[in-house]
Amino acid sequence: MNVHVEAYTKRYISRGNRVRLILTAITAVVLTVLFSTLYLLTIPFDKRNKAFSFFAYHWSKAILGVTGIRVKVAGLEKIDISKPHVFVSNHASLFDITAIVVGVNRYVRFVAKKEIARVPIFGWAVSHAHIMIDRKNAADSLRSLQKAARQIAQGDSVIVFAEGTRTRNGSLLPFKRGAFALAIEAGVPVVPLTILGSFNIMKKGSLNIKKGIITILVDEPIDVSDYRAKQGAIELMNRVRTIIERNYVRSTTSNERNR
Repeated sequence: MNVHVEAYTKRYISRGNRVRLILTAITAVVLTVLFSTLYLLTIPFDKRNKAFSFFAYHWSKAILGVTGIRVKVAGLEKIDISKPHVFVSNHASLFDITAIVVGVNRYVRFVAKKEIARVPIFGWAVSHAHIMIDRKNAADSLRSLQKAARQIAQGDSVIVFAEGTRTRNGSLLPFKRGAFALAIEAGVPVVPLTILGSFNIMKKGSLNIKKGIITILVDEPIDVSDYRAKQGAIELMNRVRTIIERNYVRSTTSNERNR
């Protein structure tokens, strides 16, 4: 092994987790290539991209199974699955996506970074099924949100990580208002999702993957009919952030009491 690679591995990955990391990487690569290829073959026959949802669910289940991560969901019964929603979530780990795919288990479209589309096969599949956004380009971001609004009009739900990136210290980052402007424009409810536990499983910048439980709290859908334009999006954003932050505080307080 290269000296630098070995030093990096010893520094960032505990010995007990190296096997888990290797198995996860192998599983992810094999299933990503397999499922992405199969999905691309279904595109001519699957106009609503339902196949991607099927493959994503089983891909996520396999990854979580290999890593020993369990997902618990509370409040899913609050959602009327026959109607579209804009789900807004915090973002603490790479495993947030797999947890949502398995836990929510609904056909949804993620708003994802445009850089992902450059990955051969996988990126092509994701860019076809989901909504890619270039956060550094305001015009491109606007087009992406307009595309998301069209998808919602067709009955699809959308998931947005409101912080725009993963937190490095476990605390909430400032929210961006794009998801809330989208919900107001489309006239669909916003559903706050709070993801708990994923930060301790795999932190940003680390290759160390730990076993654990990811909990997803689903709050009551918020009617957006009383919110208008830019100021309304800001007010809605602050309301949702307060809900997610409250769940964070309650979880932290509960964990401290149980120690």
